[in-house]
Amino acid sequence: MTTVLAIDTASDAFALALAVEGAIVASHVQEPGRDHSAQLVPSIEALLGEHRDSLDAVVVVTGPGSYAGLRAGIACAQGLGFAKNIPVVGVATLAAVQRASGMTVGTVAHPAGRGTFAHQEVRDGTLTGLLNMTPGSELRVSPLAGEGTGTMALGGAELGPGERVRAALELGLERLADGGEVVAVDAIYLREPHITVSRRIQTAQALGG
Repeated sequence: MTTVLAIDTASDAFALALAVEGAIVASHVQEPGRDHSAQLVPSIEALLGEHRDSLDAVVVVTGPGSYAGLRAGIACAQGLGFAKNIPVVGVATLAAVQRASGMTVGTVAHPAGRGTFAHQEVRDGTLTGLLNMTPGSELRVSPLAGEGTGTMALGGAELGPGERVRAALELGLERLADGGEVVAVDAIYLREPHITVSRRIQTAQALGG
């Protein structure tokens, strides 16, 4: 693959990375602010620059992570894949964390909302066992790596979206080289999104409307 884009919208801040001829040549982290959907496409266009018309594949982080963010990132990746008839490769958030950390034994984690973390064990440099969700106050494992873990309470190695998207791109390039094309990418959610119902709808439901 000549030109490959990676998209990571699993966090409040989203990140992009671009590889040309197998080497990562550019990356971008958009700090939290406006929603992902408003900033994502302009940021991708800016990063691609002269490579806009030569995109060969897209790598997208599939979660766990921000519900709205993952939806925006995956939809954008699939849209590019459909429009350009190119492969789309999904990479799990924690797989990218493991690659970015270089961890061979330990635990990788990512914020799962409401003070909890999604986490998975790493053995021999490979994710193993079940994907779990635990309150941050109860996550007492070492070594630990991932976004939000680099606090005194958790004592982990902090890895944000910038490091994660580059690692996801490396994994995606390897899968593409092996012929691992994925055109239907599904998000990994650990719980349903927290959606507040308006008072008008609540009142109508109470009245049987």
